[in-house]
Amino acid sequence: MRHSVIIPLYNKRAYIGETIASLAAQEKAPHEIIIVDDASTDDGAEAAEQALRHHAQDLSRTRSVLLRLPRNSGPGAARNAGLARAGGELVSFLDADDCYRPDCLRLLEQKMNEHRLDLAVLGYDSAPPEERFPQLDALRAELEPLEDEAFLLPRPLRTAGHPDFFMGRASNVAARRQWLLTQRYVAGARLNEGIDFWYRVLKEIVAHGGRAGLLSAPLIRFRILADSLSHRPCRDWRLLATPPTVLRYAGSQDADELRLARMLAQRWLDYAQEALPDAAQRRAFLSRHRPLLIQLGLTPMDTARLPA
Repeated sequence: MRHSVIIPLYNKRAYIGETIASLAAQEKAPHEIIIVDDASTDDGAEAAEQALRHHAQDLSRTRSVLLRLPRNSGPGAARNAGLARAGGELVSFLDADDCYRPDCLRLLEQKMNEHRLDLAVLGYDSAPPEERFPQLDALRAELEPLEDEAFLLPRPLRTAGHPDFFMGRASNVAARRQWLLTQRYVAGARLNEGIDFWYRVLKEIVAHGGRAGLLSAPLIRFRILADSLSHRPCRDWRLLATPPTVLRYAGSQDADELRLARMLAQRWLDYAQEALPDAAQRRAFLSRHRPLLIQLGLTPMDTARLPA
């Protein structure tokens, strides 16, 4: 099965070489690597070209493409541009500062074929080592064992809203391209855009009787950077845009959609509490978004966790 790996690149010159090296070291080489430079200002595209040349022998059977967007448009736009060019039967995205374990693509294809999976969520661990997914004990009720480190998600739309389930973080999802033909990332979204995209893909798969699974081995090394969005302080509450999934499903009558929106709203609220610099900013955020949070079932006591 041909596998397309799409890498959105923005100002990751220091890391893109290691990311490409992880693809060159795969036990099963990808069919194609599509790097989309989102108007980097640090010569990241040149570093990517250099790494591709350096690993040309190991990637001799891999089609490598470097696209350059004319202006910075956000990670969703970069992923969409790469997806439009992808030709493999299997598609995954790899962030420009993360790496695949050497057996990742081989195991992914093997397990997806053996268990007839249309979509697979992958385990990851972080560097520095402060985060690992999945924590299986917290997810036992959501999983049906297939074999060691492989699980079926019998109710994947419900599982997506579990607070300990991370789908789209560290770009830890792969799917058969046939399910991606009608879906795209929300342009301009920079918070939770991954789960928003993959949940819509998952809905399409479930609607047609497809299967989703979890490969729990840490097949991705997820790099946590001090300037990443989830760790970066936010100086102005107005910059904390509402996650697209929250807007999409806040008024839904579907229990799974509402569960997902509520879970993501709680994460958004927690992030605001940590990232905003002072009480005045937190009060302004809460004043603006309290009606939406209450609509989603977050009680005034929950929302009051933002200090007044």
